[in-house]
Amino acid sequence: MNILFLTPRLPYPLIGGDRIKPYHLLSHLAKNHSVTLVSFYQGKHDWRQYQKELEKLGIEVFILPLNPIKAGLSCLFRIYQLKPLEILYYLQSEYHKLVNELLTTRKYDIGFSFFMRTAEYLKKADIPKVLIAEDCRVLYQYRSFKESKSIPQKAIRLYEHLTLKLYEPKTMKYFDRDTFVSTEDIDYMKSVLPLDTYRLITNGTEVDKFVPDDFSKRHTILFTGNLGLWANRMMMDRIIYSIFPAIKKAVPNATLTFVGARAPEYVKELHQSGFLTLYENVPDFVPYLQQARLFLHPHLGASGIQNKLLEAMSAGCPVVTTHSGNQGIHGVHNEHLMIGVEDEEIIEHSIDLLTNEAKARKISENARQLIVNNHSWQRVFNDLDKLIDEVLNAK
Repeated sequence: MNILFLTPRLPYPLIGGDRIKPYHLLSHLAKNHSVTLVSFYQGKHDWRQYQKELEKLGIEVFILPLNPIKAGLSCLFRIYQLKPLEILYYLQSEYHKLVNELLTTRKYDIGFSFFMRTAEYLKKADIPKVLIAEDCRVLYQYRSFKESKSIPQKAIRLYEHLTLKLYEPKTMKYFDRDTFVSTEDIDYMKSVLPLDTYRLITNGTEVDKFVPDDFSKRHTILFTGNLGLWANRMMMDRIIYSIFPAIKKAVPNATLTFVGARAPEYVKELHQSGFLTLYENVPDFVPYLQQARLFLHPHLGASGIQNKLLEAMSAGCPVVTTHSGNQGIHGVHNEHLMIGVEDEEIIEHSIDLLTNEAKARKISENARQLIVNNHSWQRVFNDLDKLIDEVLNAK
């Protein structure tokens, strides 16, 4: 088949779920089909090196540079349209022109919009099409609004929530199938707009890469991710100011490690003071996951699925998280991971895993098996192939 695949961010380098998943989907599709990728790039590096890496998959790549400042200003000038800012930001005439040209001059058997941010470019195309929505944005912004402490953040999240209430359901109607990573997102969308087009395509992880090591080497408490992201900063603050001090009091030899990019200044200062250990811009998270006795993840709100937990659990790292952190993973409390709501519960579960080695080992083994069974990339590819057959047979 000839496949058109649209993404809002270039799926390379492999940092973040919005790059990792489309990269793996593209690699799978390219094995048996002719695939055309259209994507924005808004980084500082020369995107041509990334284009070459993607072309190694056997796909044709079209890249449009996106200036963040110009894109941000364009949102302000078009805010009268009452569309979500996350849609306006990626709504650019150059992208629209290129996609229309491809649709006019070539015959595509099916099209994919990865994230609703590219739905505008494909929604009226006269081909079978799939929106890989991933999460319910209305739900995400509502939960983010409730959890935000900053007034500017609350204002932005409220605006996004109100505009998405109209925009998201309307957009879903244009596509033959709309996929999400969790049943919770699907259930919420059904309560808003009861369509029969919703399907589950979960996220995967490289189970042959994120593997357990000698459990006796595990010694630290770990948190990973893009440390500059607002959602991650909320979790880090919760760990730094409430959870870890209480753990340290009960387990004096407990140590805290943050691994990731874009660490805020206050985290760097805490590293210098010896409160925690920071590793920035590491090439590989695996060694840190293999050395962690506990992956601490006090998740607040949001929707979708937490890729960092898929990787941690695949590497056999015992996890303490919240109900929303477990969304889409469906781990069983006290079997695959530990779940708490208030800080006191999270602290209690953390101390339990740090002091009870037999229990921590059991959680580690069960977590690994859960991810291998339900969240390998091969499982995701099988579900994607079934979805394509379903869409084309329906047509």
